[in-house]
Amino acid sequence: MLSVQANHNDDKAMSPKPVNYKEVISDIEYPLVCKEKGIEGLVIVSLKVGMDGKVINHQFETYPCTDLRDAVKDILPELVFEPAKDKDGEVVVGRITIPVNFKLTI
Repeated sequence: MLSVQANHNDDKAMSPKPVNYKEVISDIEYPLVCKEKGIEGLVIVSLKVGMDGKVINHQFETYPCTDLRDAVKDILPELVFEPAKDKDGEVVVGRITIPVNFKLTI
């Protein structure tokens, strides 16, 4: 579930595309306190991606606890994106919303 949004209201505009999302997300360490308390859930964060493909701003939409939120916050600088492009193919600042699902396994 990746939600993307270009800065322009044109069907030809392209939003940022994740380059290393799976690799970075798979490296997140599940916070020990959350494991011990059995806390699971979905962290959703909206990102503003610069013209260089790096995260320049973020806003958490939802999270089950601050420890899980902080685990996601720690990896944000590692995420890389193909930058958004406007209808003319010019690189622009864009937005993307990403989910990170924390699930304990037995």
